[in-house]
Amino acid sequence: MIARQRVLGRWKFAVERWEFICNEGLVIRADMTSNSNEPINPTPATRPTALHLLAGALAKWVLAPYYTTVRIVEGPEVRARMLRDPRPSGIYAFWHSHQLSALWHFRRVGAGILISASKDGEYIARVARSVGFMPLRGSSSRLGAAGLKALIEFARSGRPVAITPDGPRGPKHSISPGVIAMAQKSGYPIIPFAIGLSSFWELPSWDRFRIPKPFSRGYACWGEPLSVPPDADDAKLDRLAAELRARMIALEEFADRMARTRGWRE
Repeated sequence: MIARQRVLGRWKFAVERWEFICNEGLVIRADMTSNSNEPINPTPATRPTALHLLAGALAKWVLAPYYTTVRIVEGPEVRARMLRDPRPSGIYAFWHSHQLSALWHFRRVGAGILISASKDGEYIARVARSVGFMPLRGSSSRLGAAGLKALIEFARSGRPVAITPDGPRGPKHSISPGVIAMAQKSGYPIIPFAIGLSSFWELPSWDRFRIPKPFSRGYACWGEPLSVPPDADDAKLDRLAAELRARMIALEEFADRMARTRGWRE
């Protein structure tokens, strides 16, 4: 009886704590259209429901035991950079379908991540916050002046920013203008990254969202940084977007191939 009361007490505390974090934590709306000189108000992107709160409260406790069965190792370029700086600054771009493994594997980096301000995006935002990310709410395809300023300020604080160029609605493997605009305005390079998986389930969603199967292997890697000149014209921006897309597709294929390769080493 005493043991049961302790378990129930700890569970109640955990739920109350996560509800506080979800309700009081800073969420920057990145889809506001206002003058870039105006202050940014840290307001919730959408009113949370009980299911949103539950998702945030349970996420870490579900993902932690699940990912003990998934072995993800890092490529040499990731290990070298993380040893130099555990919170490497920059704009890190990955495909929308990689969100689950990316959120868990890089949970200790303290990165800001751009997530849709929609109700569906609220679930991902709660999960991201629960494992250590700072959700920056908005759409990479419709990034207003205030939202762009919020992302740049976050990056200039020395912390990395993560963004899914094909989110929140696709099409899959597309590059929205938001990530290119952010790199152009901030001066930070875009660093593609991917987490390949040896075995995974694909959801029947537009992005073919990936869920690693138990006892699968993963391989996390970064690609070459892509810089966007501040004076680039529209034609140049289109070429850079196409180049980023090609690099990210190639990196995903490479990561999957490495994850499926037998005999690889940490």
